[in-house]
Amino acid sequence: MPTKAKISRWRAMITISIGLAAVVVMTLVNRMPQGPLQHLELIVSDLMLYAHTPPQPTGLVAIAAIDDRSIAEFGRWPWARSVHARLVHALKDYGVAVIGFDDLLSERDPADVERAAIADQLRRSGVADPVIFAELEKSNDGMFAEALKEQGETYLGDTFGGHRTVHRANIDLSAYRTTFLDPPPLAYGVVRKEPGAAQETIVADAYLPPIPLLNTAARGSAYVDIDEDLDGEARSYPAVIRFNGRYCMPLSFALADAYLRHPPTSIVFSAEGARSANIGDRAIPLDDLGRMMIHFRGPPGTIATYSIADIINRRVPPEQLKGRIILVGAIAHALGDRFNTPKGGDFPGVEIQANAVDNVIRGDFIFRSRETMAEEEWAGWILGVAISVAAAFATALTSAMTLVVLALGYLLFVTWRLASGGALIGIVFPWSTLGLSYFGAVIYRYATEGREKRHLRRAFELYLNPDVVASVVDDPAGLRLGGERRRLSILFADIVGFTSRAERSEPEPLVALLNTYMTVMTNVIFDSGGVVDKLMGDGIMAFWGAPVHLPNPARNAVECALRMLEELKALAARDDRFEDVKIGIGICTGEAVVGNFGGEGRFDYSVIGDTVNLASRLEGLTRQFKVRLLANRATIDEAGAGFITREIGLVKVKGKNQLVPVVEIAGREGDGVDPSYYLRFNQALEQLSHGTSPEPSLRALLAERPDDQVIAMCLERLRETDGAPVREMVFEFETK
Repeated sequence: MPTKAKISRWRAMITISIGLAAVVVMTLVNRMPQGPLQHLELIVSDLMLYAHTPPQPTGLVAIAAIDDRSIAEFGRWPWARSVHARLVHALKDYGVAVIGFDDLLSERDPADVERAAIADQLRRSGVADPVIFAELEKSNDGMFAEALKEQGETYLGDTFGGHRTVHRANIDLSAYRTTFLDPPPLAYGVVRKEPGAAQETIVADAYLPPIPLLNTAARGSAYVDIDEDLDGEARSYPAVIRFNGRYCMPLSFALADAYLRHPPTSIVFSAEGARSANIGDRAIPLDDLGRMMIHFRGPPGTIATYSIADIINRRVPPEQLKGRIILVGAIAHALGDRFNTPKGGDFPGVEIQANAVDNVIRGDFIFRSRETMAEEEWAGWILGVAISVAAAFATALTSAMTLVVLALGYLLFVTWRLASGGALIGIVFPWSTLGLSYFGAVIYRYATEGREKRHLRRAFELYLNPDVVASVVDDPAGLRLGGERRRLSILFADIVGFTSRAERSEPEPLVALLNTYMTVMTNVIFDSGGVVDKLMGDGIMAFWGAPVHLPNPARNAVECALRMLEELKALAARDDRFEDVKIGIGICTGEAVVGNFGGEGRFDYSVIGDTVNLASRLEGLTRQFKVRLLANRATIDEAGAGFITREIGLVKVKGKNQLVPVVEIAGREGDGVDPSYYLRFNQALEQLSHGTSPEPSLRALLAERPDDQVIAMCLERLRETDGAPVREMVFEFETK
């Protein structure tokens, strides 16, 4: 049969295995590309990142807004390119540093197309008036191109099609190109590859540039693509898109590069994929596909925004635009270009671009990469294993505290990594792994320990009251295998003259009487918090103080003994079978060894020691003294006040050389027992210590109660001394 240690080790191994299984399951779920943990992580990361007020904008980036007021002033969108030209001229006059158009200028101005069609028709019809043709040859696109050349630092937007992170459906790619228009879109100057580099990026299969006239006139063009995450929110910005072997950069980076006076640019690849994009000494961390996370400065409207109508009409104070990076884009709701973001829905695309530029200029970046995700996964494994071990070996409270400490410790670690280096490490997978491992292990432990508790409950219900059973089951440490020394109160009770009763009675009625008697008495013991150790024919052995600690075991035992006598009297009143049934009870309080005794396959929870033997002898002495309840002096001292007692004297019992002070317990104070009789008896025996004979006092008491065997035995003991002085009343018995 396996020992308890082996069972515990086996249970611990199973508990840890359950925790490890939870780690494996959560890892597989976490690696699902569009699994539930991925969606939840996006939400939790947003809460963590924006729990505090984000950094304020640098003030170097502003938006020239195509808003409702500008549309009201310049007419329905799209405007004639002459308005664009006026805007560029105005911004040049304001002294802005660099301009970027978050607008796709991939088609000619409609008015230019219309004038060219009229001119062709007039030529075919033979009209040759130079004045008319000079007027028709005026070009809005040409005016805009001239303005771009004069300003010198204006960048136009283009877009890519067919790359795998775009979630917008039904995009018409018929106007897109599969080859570069000259000049091609801006790209990184250097591509750096670390050993074993994986050149994984977002790959496009087509692009849509500005019209050639504008493409040539501008300082350059760069893409304005903004992609969305699994939940439809825009958090990341593609920092590199590969097209036709060229690693193109976004408009926001082009504007930052121009503002920083065109330092060298590079894209770096490591074994995990894209690592960083570099503009001069600014290293912008990227995820493995080359996306930069945007650190939003606040809700829509946080970046300074000016109406184009106010700019063209010079209604903006010059100092508010001078030296700034200006992004031109739509914020009017009717024009679309809106996104959901962590800082609110209905977020203008041009302001997302502006936030990206501000991130690069300030140099405060947040990032997630394969390395941070590996950290997150390692953390989940470590937390899962740690809590599994704690749940296997620690108590329920300790393992729960360990759970809290691990969860908070990891949260502090994640917060520190974000604050110190901008690394956004996930919380959902590690916490989910920690929680599932913990609850899986705890449920198993509760299930197995529940079986043990039910086994203990069934065993102890045979001799413990329900309250004690519940306490023992809740704290099985009180049931250590083997024994432990405790201070206990032991009680023995027997029916007086039961052997002769058995000889003259039929077995069936005798068993019925015993069953009734034992039921009543054991219930009294249970109610007092005692343990019924043995039922020995007509005898009962019980004890108090184990396995559950009691504040005062002696008092519980005395109260129980008096209740037993009262219940026997009540039985006699309602059942004539008990009219002549008398019992004797002995109680002894002292040190004893209590625990599980017996063989490995069969044992009893019992108590052994000299205190047990003395309690049994005291119960036997009730027949000698013809009293109902005897106890040793320690029992009365520890039980406290409230009982009527009398000191019988010192007794030497069989098998024990030491004299034991014995006390009769007559009842409780106020229960109808005359305390004066017992007080006078105690006073009479006190005369011995003064050298005076108590015989006159004892005879007076005996006259009151001729059947008082204790007084009769005391007088007999005095006669045996033949007048010699007696200091103490001592009785010696050779039988039990």
